[in-house]
Amino acid sequence: MHPAASKAKFDAEVALLTPDYLRVKRWILWSAAYPVLDLTIEAKRPLRLRVDCDNWNEVPPSVALLSPAGTFLTEAEVQPLAGSIFNQSAHEQTGRPYICMRGVREFHTHSSHRHEVWDTYRSEDGMNILGIITQITRALRRIVGT
Repeated sequence: MHPAASKAKFDAEVALLTPDYLRVKRWILWSAAYPVLDLTIEAKRPLRLRVDCDNWNEVPPSVALLSPAGTFLTEAEVQPLAGSIFNQSAHEQTGRPYICMRGVREFHTHSSHRHEVWDTYRSEDGMNILGIITQITRALRRIVGT
């Protein structure tokens, strides 16, 4: 995708992150500068996400799992979340724990899911940037509580 078109799509979506929207979702926004969206999901165990949207939406966003302080989570730190979309194993490409869910780059690039191509899902409801983060939010809060 042309970088200017990707940036325009990204900017249009993150423009919805108004203070009221963030308050309702219980997200803390740290940065929203193309191509990276950095936010924390508030929950009993908060989770910070670094969402890299380069080439949005030609490819799905890459989502890194971070501590509230902004450091990459280790396998041991992700282990209590394992068994859902949160995979504590090292991803084949990043070497870090990852989110194994349709709409996240790490899912679509993992050898066990390469047959599930992004083009199949990208036009579905909930497969925009904020929809993907909302799905992650729901999964996190189901596990750790609100």
